[in-house]
Amino acid sequence: MTALELARGPLTEGELDDWYAVPDDADPGARWVRGSFIATLDGRVTGPDGLSGGLNEGSAGDHAAFGTQRRWAQAVVVGAGTARSEGYGPLEGCLLVVVTRSGKVPESLRDHPDVLVVGGDGDEVTPARVLEAVGERGLHRVVVDGGPALFGAWVAAGAVDELCLTVRPVIAGGEGPSLLPADVRLPELLGRATHLLEWEGDLLLRLRLGA
Repeated sequence: MTALELARGPLTEGELDDWYAVPDDADPGARWVRGSFIATLDGRVTGPDGLSGGLNEGSAGDHAAFGTQRRWAQAVVVGAGTARSEGYGPLEGCLLVVVTRSGKVPESLRDHPDVLVVGGDGDEVTPARVLEAVGERGLHRVVVDGGPALFGAWVAAGAVDELCLTVRPVIAGGEGPSLLPADVRLPELLGRATHLLEWEGDLLLRLRLGA
């Protein structure tokens, strides 16, 4: 088993690019899918305001990691509800992929050349369907931003290679959304830590979910 890589921040932009590079044992040029989240110690992925921004406010490490994931990604996948609540717009330098069963997406994301809407016909939008649409554009570096329901479905389907998770040393309580919804059932404990970066008290983890 490969040893856990440890580091302490802050890291430079170049060091972060190396830290979040695709593992050496991955097939060069093959698709790599990452989940990217921030969470509290009790597993909540939103702050008191109901948004993820309520958690990463004041977290220099998470802001740096977020920027690294954006530089790395060729496609960022998000559910239509999350795109609406979190105020997503077209992204610079990568494709925004909006997943929707109903076809209801924010007006600002309709008919934009850098936004791909997958679904809208009332049928379930599976990870395979999304990845096929992304692959048709020749894109293979994919980040799943959420929300938790979308991410949970992708994890349950075995479609996520790794999770990049910032854990803030706070607790939120309440009934806010957690990293995986309660209805996501996994046959066994999943995840193997490969990287752990401590940055001003926050823990930035890379967890291998695939083989």
